Amino acid sequence: MVEISKLEKKIEELEELQRYNRGLIEASIDPMLTTDIDGVITDVNEQMVRITESSRGELIGTPFKIYFTDPEEASNGIKKTLADKIERDYELTLVSRTGKEIQVSYNATVFTDADGYVKGVFAVARDMTEHKRLENELAKYTENLEKKIEELEELHRYNRGLIEASIDPMLTTDIDGVITDVNEQMVQITESSRDGLIGTPFKNYFTDPEKASHGIKKTLAGKTERDYELTIVSRTGKEIHVSYNATVFTDADGYIKGVFAVARDMTEHKRLENELAKYTENLEVMVEERTEELRMQKERESSYNQIMTVLNASIDLNTMLKKGLNEIIEHLNALSGIIYLYDSEANVLKPAASHAVNKELLTEAFELGEGIPGETALERRTIIVRDIPQGGEYGVELGLMEIAPKTIMSVPIVFHKNLLGTILIEFLTDVSEDVQKFLQRVVSQFGIAINNAQSYIMVQNMAQELQEYSGQLEKSNQLKDLFTDILRHDLLNPAGLVRGFTDVLLSMEIDGKNKELLNKIHRNNEKLIDLIETASKFAKLESTEELEFVRNDIGEIFKNVVDNFTQPAIDKEIKIEFLADGEYFTKANTIIEDVFSNLLSNAIKYSPDGSRIIINIQDAGTDWRISVTDFGFGIQDEDKPKLFQRFKRVDKKGIKGTGLGLAIVKRIVELHGGDVGVENNPAGQGSVFWVTIGKA
Repeated sequence: MVEISKLEKKIEELEELQRYNRGLIEASIDPMLTTDIDGVITDVNEQMVRITESSRGELIGTPFKIYFTDPEEASNGIKKTLADKIERDYELTLVSRTGKEIQVSYNATVFTDADGYVKGVFAVARDMTEHKRLENELAKYTENLEKKIEELEELHRYNRGLIEASIDPMLTTDIDGVITDVNEQMVQITESSRDGLIGTPFKNYFTDPEKASHGIKKTLAGKTERDYELTIVSRTGKEIHVSYNATVFTDADGYIKGVFAVARDMTEHKRLENELAKYTENLEVMVEERTEELRMQKERESSYNQIMTVLNASIDLNTMLKKGLNEIIEHLNALSGIIYLYDSEANVLKPAASHAVNKELLTEAFELGEGIPGETALERRTIIVRDIPQGGEYGVELGLMEIAPKTIMSVPIVFHKNLLGTILIEFLTDVSEDVQKFLQRVVSQFGIAINNAQSYIMVQNMAQELQEYSGQLEKSNQLKDLFTDILRHDLLNPAGLVRGFTDVLLSMEIDGKNKELLNKIHRNNEKLIDLIETASKFAKLESTEELEFVRNDIGEIFKNVVDNFTQPAIDKEIKIEFLADGEYFTKANTIIEDVFSNLLSNAIKYSPDGSRIIINIQDAGTDWRISVTDFGFGIQDEDKPKLFQRFKRVDKKGIKGTGLGLAIVKRIVELHGGDVGVENNPAGQGSVFWVTIGKA
């Protein structure tokens, strides 16, 4: 009984110690977590759960990095902590489950097991945008006594290890403000021993003891206190400015036992505040300087906009170049200037616009690489010639005025890497970097304006050519229609006569051989008539752009087509299965019947005797899909693209045709806004021809 009592007492002590340590962690208003050495989360406190809007179970076992806007930066933070053993003020942006972004600053360090081996990283975050409330959560453990002891001891080491591993000073006080516990960082920052701190008043270690005591009272009254600033004085007199986040902690019954406080060293923050104050002192001077810069920038933008207005005011190339160059000379207060355009056929630069240049010198053209304009164009780079000797011949050689300039600046005019020309400006003074940037910026817009003007000229020429070509096409279509009508009229008349005379001769002829010859004439004449009719129909369909549509039930139309082909199907003992049972309304022209007739005729023609044909209409969203499935010879994949082209036929076991039927099908379906196609019969040998037509 004595041994059991000791075990129970040991459990009670460990449970109290566990609740105490874990209570401190869960009581913290700063999010805390641990990861293993691979950066996988192994534990979190309630603030981490709340800030991520995820459950503890969802967080544990997942990579630390996935909860941040920059996963790579988060992963690097874990690696740096493992490498350096400690990491301070590591800034990251956390993203909650609902997409809310929270800027946080992490202090992190490694923690070890009982043998001193690194188990992972313990990180404490400080919400830099909005401080959070803390909720206490007590853990309940329900395992047997001996296992409970082992688990509680491990949990004690683990939780205490986290507290000791923190690089932020932590402490607890009782309700009277007397220190009851500290971590190693509190020992180091005060330069006092743990035993020397515990049992002494909290207020004794600050430059303002009254304010420190007031902070404890405020925390006890309000249950929590954020960013309470104090100045610690160490044993050697060193002063450290800190910011405390504090909250109360309770016992197992919920009674307040004291205050748990976590400090953040604000020394660097204060240094930055001081620097900011110094910067503020010079703010008026900086504002004045910036105001002057903005004024000059505004003037440059005004000049730039004025030049852009001129460039966009006219589509005429010569007018645009002349006015644009004059604006540049005026705004830059330049001496003179000239624009050369590149003639790609002659491979030379020719003068196109000038300002203050002797007219007789404007006939000179430069080859690529010749002179400053040619060199600028060849190398496609800005060339600046400075300190030109006065009284020299430089200006004359360039074809500009004889007054020698101080500086010459030549800029290539390029649009989408295509050379359009160069612009050369002469100055009586040196050119500043701002002037160089301004001129290069303006010249880039010259490239756009020149390209637009040249494109306009090209479009005008193309429009003229297109108009002429359109007239030729219209005349060609008229001739084609005339030829089609003549072809049908002049060929069908004699073919009809041949049909009539052949029918008469066949009824009179008794000689078998002669009758066979007459039958051949009759068959070929019928093919000729069919070809003329089909070709005439296709020609008219090709020239037709629109059809008149009415609301029709294509199911009824196809049923009528099936009735028309009953006898040909009976002759070949082919069974036609019509699966479409219902109403299938669409907007169609009556010519749609030719599509169904052609598809069914082909299916009967190319199907072996005794086979079957399946007709179906299916719902395809906004369309009806009409399919005719046969069990014939099938079509090779390489032949399928040819089927719907005019006069394109594939080998069909000796069966002849015009090669226009499916081309007519395609044209009629296209005029209805539909599509056509052919597939292999999935049920066996044969093909599936299908068309789609929109629903009404």
